[in-house]
Amino acid sequence: MKHSNIIIILFAAFLLNACSDDFMNIDPPKEITADAVWAEGALAEAYMYNIYFAFQDAGFAEEAQASATDETLFTHGREYVESNAGALTEANLAWFGKTQGGHQWERLYRTIRSCNDFIKNIDDATFEDSYKVQLKGEAYFLRAYFFHRLSRGYGGIPLQLEVTQLADPDFSIARSSYTETIQQILSDINNAAELLKDRTFSNTPKGRATLAAVLALKVRVLTDAASDLHDQTTATAKISTLASYANKELLFYTEGSREDRWRAVKNAAKALMDNPLGHGLSTYGGEGLAAEEKANAIWEFFGNESEEHIFSRYFIETKDESGTKMALFNGPSGYHAWGGNTPVQDLVDAYLMEDGTKFDWNKPEHKANPYKNREPRFYASIMYDGKQWIQRPADYAAMEPSGMIQTGYYQLDPADAKDAYFAGMDTRSGGGETWNATYTGYYLQKFIHPRAEDHRNRVNCLFPFIRFSEVVYDYVEACIELGELEEARKYFNLFRKRVGLPEVTTTSKDELRQLYREDRRLEFLMEEHRYWDVRRWIIGKECPGMNSLYGVEVIATLKPGVGKQSSYVHDETRWDYIYTQIPLAQEKREFVDKTYFLPIHRDEKNRNDKLIQNPGY
Repeated sequence: MKHSNIIIILFAAFLLNACSDDFMNIDPPKEITADAVWAEGALAEAYMYNIYFAFQDAGFAEEAQASATDETLFTHGREYVESNAGALTEANLAWFGKTQGGHQWERLYRTIRSCNDFIKNIDDATFEDSYKVQLKGEAYFLRAYFFHRLSRGYGGIPLQLEVTQLADPDFSIARSSYTETIQQILSDINNAAELLKDRTFSNTPKGRATLAAVLALKVRVLTDAASDLHDQTTATAKISTLASYANKELLFYTEGSREDRWRAVKNAAKALMDNPLGHGLSTYGGEGLAAEEKANAIWEFFGNESEEHIFSRYFIETKDESGTKMALFNGPSGYHAWGGNTPVQDLVDAYLMEDGTKFDWNKPEHKANPYKNREPRFYASIMYDGKQWIQRPADYAAMEPSGMIQTGYYQLDPADAKDAYFAGMDTRSGGGETWNATYTGYYLQKFIHPRAEDHRNRVNCLFPFIRFSEVVYDYVEACIELGELEEARKYFNLFRKRVGLPEVTTTSKDELRQLYREDRRLEFLMEEHRYWDVRRWIIGKECPGMNSLYGVEVIATLKPGVGKQSSYVHDETRWDYIYTQIPLAQEKREFVDKTYFLPIHRDEKNRNDKLIQNPGY
């Protein structure tokens, strides 16, 4: 081998779980020579698992990406205050500079170096050839995935394709153009597809790359490249900061016409749809379900594995990892949970009525009953005042035994003025953990599956990096942009049907595009799509939740003739409920054009003087 240096491999326990029993029964060394890694399949596999550990918390970190966009508010503030005000600088990337964000330049390039090491050395390894092929394919897939993750934030990036050595005369690499970056990613994807052509969900360990994952990533990469943000004519007409930028090649895709680009998306998506390799769309419980049953089926779907899950990060309750704590991180404060990422009013209002029409605060019947007759995804995703949830822990159940969410303020005595109303258990003035309570008036339900009815228990779960749904949604988007509206409606209505909404019949391209974007927002809530979708569609300034922050105030007043109450439980026969949108002061949200791309941190520029900064910084 060309290297004889020592490779330090941190054998995190989750990596060892995937190895053989024999491998677990030895006392693993902390320092292993490179020669040993390439001589034994189990050691090479452990090295590969260390690369996968770059996915770490996946989308289940305490500080979710959803709170960096118009999905949720992070209750505890922190760097989101700067991120959501557009206050990023080359010295401060705010939330995106944190480890939990998963988009850090340094960490991703460190992982890419390991992929390069694999690609360079695996052919000379001395273990079984078939396994060498699989591991090399995974290395190409992971390098493509991480390069793409960087390109989403920064545009064109330095394409580090070799393992640097101490003897190298120069470590600095200039940024490649965005087109070259995408072409390299697609090249890696093609290599991975060839090497993983026999790898399916049924014959591959969970959480590792398969051919379907490779082909689905290709669809995502092509969709990004075809979108408005990376088309120079479209983007510069909308964003003056980009129009005046001197290095446009770092931001824009120049391969083919716009029609060619969307055609490539359509063809890549349709290829996987026609040969889904064991995957497919879930029916969310099937047809004929009542609204409540459909909502429960959707909620259950996001707690279990299914044919839709193409590439996921798996968490097990025996490991103390962030992914096992979604219920603790985000559950209601009246359950000893932390209420971390709470839905904002703009998201809540985006859920349709059950008949497919829009919710509207200006309609008296909607304002009076904002949580009635909504589409099933609303009930599967959002906890709101009066919603039946699980039994509270014993100490809190003694105060509030109904297990209904209480985010309002309730009159118990007809003589009480508003400032004397009883504070609900899940408010910041109630009997729960007030410092963890919601400001918005809501809590998250999607991905919240408490074990043994206690949010403090760790859970088994998976975060879906890529679902088969995304492939089909991208196909619909490509058809819309190509003007093939009949085909777009055909597949879009599959999604409408499975969530119990009526089919769309519009023949307007603009209207169908808007319906599609609104639906995609709700379908992929908390799955780390929205932040990037807002940017690639160049709609940051058009999104109310990116430029303002609202929650809800719930006030319940005793009906005339109803006497003093000793306790409270949601009851519309005894209380009149008033729901009011209220502005929140926790963040001053403002979308700033420069944040269509992230700044390269000053430290990275100091290390590499060939780096050109993104516009606006």
